[in-house]
Amino acid sequence: MVAFHDILLCFRNSITADLHTHIALSQTCRRLSHLYIHDDEFWQFVCFGAGFGRPLRRGGVEFGNILTWRRLAHVLVNHASHCEIRSCREANAELAEHRSRTFQSPFHPGHGPADILLHPLYFYLHFSGPCAEPSPDTLSVLLTHLPTFPECRASQYGPLCSHPNASCAFATFPPMQSLDFQDAHGNTYLSVQNPDGCTILDVNRALAALIPNELAALEIVLAHYQDLIRTSGLSKHQWADMVSKERGFLDDHEYPFLQELVAQA
Repeated sequence: MVAFHDILLCFRNSITADLHTHIALSQTCRRLSHLYIHDDEFWQFVCFGAGFGRPLRRGGVEFGNILTWRRLAHVLVNHASHCEIRSCREANAELAEHRSRTFQSPFHPGHGPADILLHPLYFYLHFSGPCAEPSPDTLSVLLTHLPTFPECRASQYGPLCSHPNASCAFATFPPMQSLDFQDAHGNTYLSVQNPDGCTILDVNRALAALIPNELAALEIVLAHYQDLIRTSGLSKHQWADMVSKERGFLDDHEYPFLQELVAQA
């Protein structure tokens, strides 16, 4: 006789990789809840199937040390329910058809060269406009790391790490554990690594690290901070202390040149 547990397990595993559905099922009854709570590997499978990975935290500490795959699924579903940015709420909609044709179990990021598609958000967030040989735009990348006005927080990527759905979307399809980006001359200018599969946030932070610590970037950032301070009614020290506590869903975000702002106060 087939055990009831095995029936529930078969039922769960037969459902499409939809985060909303599995979260709803996990809250249906005690037995289903127990089935989901103690199987983080399955939550990883579901997240991968939905096109989401785990960005690495700053300093090389993996995101998994902060949130389990199960918790990540809840974070993604919760954010999608209130985010006003459609390209964040539906971060993987454009690649859904590709995933459905190749979805398999187990699902793992690739290890080597492959024909890949870059996620549309890679271009949208990091380039100033379409061009024949796209290269990262300093201002576009900086804006994804800066805070924004309070009334705009729900409708702008400011910063990107406050939008987990966009951040956790895989940067490529199929997902890759390592990505090398080359310029028009074939020279590699950026390498990104993540054993769980490189995400948009992994690429975003690697691109930000390429921005030279020079006067031009400093002036852009400090002018942005000054605009925010003027509308806040706070002093530079008060504002810097307030914004430094907003560290994103990974609890590791660092705002560029914030110390320079404080030093000027």
